[in-house]
Amino acid sequence: MAAAMGPFERVSAIPQRGAALWTRLTKRSSSNFKFAFLFLGAEQREALQQVYEFCRVVDDIVDEREPTPEGAAKASAALSEWSREIARVYDDPYVSEDPPHTALGRGLAETHKLFDYPREAFDEIIAGVAMDLERSTYEDAEALRLYCYRVASCVGLLCIAIFGDQSEAARDYAIHLGLALQYTNILRDIAEDAQRGRCYIPEDLLSRHGASIQDIFDYRYDGRFVAIATDFAAAAEREYQAAWKLLPQTKRQALLPAEIMGRTYYEILQEIRARNFNVFTRRASLRRRDKLKVAALALARSTFAGF
Repeated sequence: MAAAMGPFERVSAIPQRGAALWTRLTKRSSSNFKFAFLFLGAEQREALQQVYEFCRVVDDIVDEREPTPEGAAKASAALSEWSREIARVYDDPYVSEDPPHTALGRGLAETHKLFDYPREAFDEIIAGVAMDLERSTYEDAEALRLYCYRVASCVGLLCIAIFGDQSEAARDYAIHLGLALQYTNILRDIAEDAQRGRCYIPEDLLSRHGASIQDIFDYRYDGRFVAIATDFAAAAEREYQAAWKLLPQTKRQALLPAEIMGRTYYEILQEIRARNFNVFTRRASLRRRDKLKVAALALARSTFAGF
């Protein structure tokens, strides 16, 4: 039997598995982004596939590591190798003696020519997933915000490059929307993260309401938790509103895929609120018809904005 490929080597087969990758991406996101992708051209869709595969690969390096110091060391080394691969992506191919080593790296180098990805976004995403090697809790909102900026907002910065608007307003929009999406994910996935020994709700927010990280690990759903979740949802709400306030200053139609993503996750946040924040018994999600409705309303807003 052939040896299994590691997280760095396995991306070499990407050109032969484009359709399978697309299926996996939409399945992993529970199709929350599927309708947004319908508004992209072929080159944009290919670029987004590559960006999402990069995110998936570096995330898997951390999530699938052995739970030992040796496993953490191997994961750190693999992330360092991906940092070097990103550096190769940005080298001039006509003068570089060390071009990208992987199919994904070569693909990113090609689509970078079309969409001018911000280099720092890739570096920050790697730094963000590396934080999961170093810690499983966050002391305050500022520490959590840095993590969410890296693993979510920086993905947004790559996405808006693909969508066609890298203005200052669009960048600020992507940063706020990325934070909003990640905060919603954190709230929705509290139970799943607790099973893995992680708690992303800031410790100072827990203590403010007389709770502890152990209460989260014990799935303790009571008045304290509802108060904590209410405050955390309010933080997500502020980020959504800050993002949408910036939309009139952007190329709104170009950012339609991002708006569909944002509106979809905002409805998930409303579903969590409607269930009084009981995220321990069932994972919040939207029905297909509700996702279609969100996409249609976002399209209408984008089309008729300013009329």
